[in-house]
Amino acid sequence: MEGPSEAALIEAAKRSPQAFAPLYELHFEAIFRFIQRRARDRDLSADLTQQTFLKAMLALPRYEPRGFPFKAFLYRVAMNELKMHWRKRREVVIDLSYVEVKGLSEEVGLPGMDEDMRRLGIALGRLDEEKARLIELRYMDGMSFAELGQVMGITEDAAKMRTHRVLAVLRDHLSPRA
Repeated sequence: MEGPSEAALIEAAKRSPQAFAPLYELHFEAIFRFIQRRARDRDLSADLTQQTFLKAMLALPRYEPRGFPFKAFLYRVAMNELKMHWRKRREVVIDLSYVEVKGLSEEVGLPGMDEDMRRLGIALGRLDEEKARLIELRYMDGMSFAELGQVMGITEDAAKMRTHRVLAVLRDHLSPRA
């Protein structure tokens, strides 16, 4: 038997903060992984994840889905938490694993060998924060362009266009110089 819909869980949590627990349990792992990949410190990731869910719960009375999943809202809150943390520290980190970047490496034309992953990591490091975030959300978190647009605060078409432009930049960074 299937449980209540996400919309029903959200409405219940809007009425009572105690009812937020099922939403937390449903999305904790994905949000923690997203933060962990950027923070690379388990304790810091746990702290930032807790902050993300606390802020999401506090903002829930004003939350409106507008046709996008609740997960997109949580990613946006998580990104803001990460931005605030890194702004204080003045650094940005993305932890890559082969499994997570396999689709990206294929998209930019790399076979995925260790040297290729190193080159891809260097190329990603050359991107500014917004471009790196687009790639991370699309290829490492597997977001659709619609979800990506919601999280980034842009239209789905703009998300497609920006992602394709960033891929072109990555291909350029990865191409052998003549």
